[in-house]
Amino acid sequence: MMFGQKIQNHRDHDFRKESIMYLPTFPEPIDGEISTEEFLMASQQMVKLLDRFGKIFMPVKYDLQGNIDKLKRTFNKYRHSTLQKMINEEQNHKGNMVATDALMWLRRGLRMIQLFFEYLVNDLRNNQGSDDLMPNLKKSYELSLEPYHGYLAQQLFGLLSRMIPTRPQILNAIANGYDIKHEILVESINTFTKRLKENVVILESFYDKHDLENSRRV
Repeated sequence: MMFGQKIQNHRDHDFRKESIMYLPTFPEPIDGEISTEEFLMASQQMVKLLDRFGKIFMPVKYDLQGNIDKLKRTFNKYRHSTLQKMINEEQNHKGNMVATDALMWLRRGLRMIQLFFEYLVNDLRNNQGSDDLMPNLKKSYELSLEPYHGYLAQQLFGLLSRMIPTRPQILNAIANGYDIKHEILVESINTFTKRLKENVVILESFYDKHDLENSRRV
C-alpha cells in the first residue's frame, strides 16, 4: 500500500467515526422557516442523547419528550410542512393552543442544551474550564428555563445539577465510546450547536413577532 493510500484510509476512518457520534442534525431553515418533520426527528434524537448523560437531564428529557409527543399528535404532513405553518393554523382556529405551548417549552429546553454545549465548545477551544461542568450547566439553566420555573422546579434542578457527569464523560458519551480526534469532536459539537441555535433563534423571533410567548411559571 502506498503512503498516500494510508493517509486517505486514515481520513476515511476518522470520517466513519465522526458519522457515528451521538449528535442530532437539526434542519437547515429555508426562507426563515423550519421543517416540522426534520425538527421533531432531531429533537427525538436529542432525547436519546440526554439518556446517555445520566439522571441530571431527566426532568429536561421528560419535558422534551412530552412536548415532542404533543407536536407529533398535532402534526399533519400535508398542512404543517413547517413549524410556522403548524402554529399559524392553530392560532387562526383560536382553539386549544396545544402545539403553540408545546413548541414554546420544547424550544426553551433546547435553548438550555444549546447554551450548555456552546459553553463546552468555547472552553475546549480555549483550553479553559475544568472537568466540572456544573457552573456551565447552571449558567445555561439561568438563561433559559429558570425564569419560567417555580420554586419546586428550581430546587429540583439545583439538586440534580450536582449529579452532572464530568467533561470527559460527556465527550465520551457523544463519541459513542470511540477514540475520536479532539479536533473532530469539538468541530462536530460546534456544528451541531450552531445549527440548533439557528433553529432556536428563529423560533424565538417568530414567537415574539406574533406575541405568542407565555411567561407564566410552572
